[in-house]
Amino acid sequence: MAAPAHERVVLRDGLSVFIRRAIPADEADLHEFLGALCLEARRFRFFTAGVNLDAAAHWAATSSNDRLGLVVHNQGGTLVGHAAFIELDAKRAEVAVVVADRLHGDGLGTILIERLAEIAEAQGVTQFVAEVLPENRAMIEVFCDGFDANVCLREGVDTVEFPTATWRVARERFDCALVPTACARGVEPRRDTLRRAAAKRA
Repeated sequence: MAAPAHERVVLRDGLSVFIRRAIPADEADLHEFLGALCLEARRFRFFTAGVNLDAAAHWAATSSNDRLGLVVHNQGGTLVGHAAFIELDAKRAEVAVVVADRLHGDGLGTILIERLAEIAEAQGVTQFVAEVLPENRAMIEVFCDGFDANVCLREGVDTVEFPTATWRVARERFDCALVPTACARGVEPRRDTLRRAAAKRA
């Protein structure tokens, strides 16, 4: 069986990582990844630090007609991120993302949500929904700053909603953060330019 195709992306700190669709063979790596998260990160993702890791890893590695997941590996082959969406109805899907503790703030969460939104839009899903604990300000900022999300507090949980089409806005903003001079001139930065700029910062 051929290995699934992957995409190389560059984070804000210049680190290259590789994104591809999750497959059942990822389950063991996902179990190790989730188990290595700090308790706060685990609670933010699953709303409890005592999540059943066996069940969570199995779910994360499994795709179906209404669910799709992405995994991220670093250059050493270590799994460092996972994101998924599950369709709620024909037009709406719930999205969730978690990245390795050491990569917080490097833009990986934004990239993963952007890639999922692009895929979901192509499948006819027009709206993403997410539930976020109010104290998880960093995640709320990812949704609001990158995707212009609306946030509403309901029963102690922030419900976030935004159109899947905003993946284009998020991609442009992330690219401009890497190469601000080009964007100020109205010039779209090329991907190889982004790679070089990030490499200089590493």
